[in-house]
Amino acid sequence: MALGSIFNELTTGIRRNFSMTVSLVVTMSVSLVLASLGLLLQAQADRTETFFGNRLQIQVNLCTQNSSADTCVGGRATEQQEQAVEAALDENPEVRSYERWTPEENYELAQERLGQNAEGRKQLEALGPESFGVSYRVTLVDPNQSEGITSQLTGIDGVASVISLRDLLAPLFEVLSKLRWAALGTSLLLIVAAVLQVSNTIRMTAYARRREIGIMRLVGASTWHIQLPFILESLVAALISAGLACLGLAAFMQWVVYGFLRDRLGALTTWVRWQDAGGVMIYTTVLAILLALIPTLVMTRRYLKV
Repeated sequence: MALGSIFNELTTGIRRNFSMTVSLVVTMSVSLVLASLGLLLQAQADRTETFFGNRLQIQVNLCTQNSSADTCVGGRATEQQEQAVEAALDENPEVRSYERWTPEENYELAQERLGQNAEGRKQLEALGPESFGVSYRVTLVDPNQSEGITSQLTGIDGVASVISLRDLLAPLFEVLSKLRWAALGTSLLLIVAAVLQVSNTIRMTAYARRREIGIMRLVGASTWHIQLPFILESLVAALISAGLACLGLAAFMQWVVYGFLRDRLGALTTWVRWQDAGGVMIYTTVLAILLALIPTLVMTRRYLKV
């Protein structure tokens, strides 16, 4: 099939069904934007959990040179005090496992969070690497039973604070989870609407071209020869929709994430980056192509009898 002939059939088909094509593009674009926002919220939840730790964890911060807790009168926690903390963690039945974070690792984590805006970077310069000490991320057997290990570690020499990440992060994760499911649920409804609209578009197009299709069958045209214009029309609509959805996601990243969240709420968590948005855009494009091709192949086989 000549390339020029394919292009002519493609433009003719789009021109004939222009209003339906525009309607399809709008529906698919809105559903893809919501789906991409749901995926971006999932990436944000994963990033927040990586930054703060698992919700089953408690965080044990050892003393630094500048700690003001009563248990830090001797300054930075000594090696013996660290060993005492690790022995308490090893012996406590509430503890499933624990991970030791060095001062350098905690400093890098603070750089990632505070480096999101100018004010945070100034705070980081004022603090300096020496302000960070050793910490332990302790995973519990049962997150509802942390009183034993918390009371055991609180108040011993060398421990500056014991923080329950479950209590600290529960409201944040609850909000993220609700937003994610709301976006994905709404996008699912719109995706169903988009699939139905693709199917209707194929049915209407097949009816409008019934005479041409009949002639093509009589002259022995192949299955792909008849199907290809329909597939290309759906593919063009899908790529335009994916492009608009990616533009919407880029606008959200530029004006909401980088223009507001990272500057104003940078101390709360580490926010998603352009790399995360790029991954979501790839998934969105693949989803758009599948949403267009699968119903098109099914409906052309049903209505074109090929």
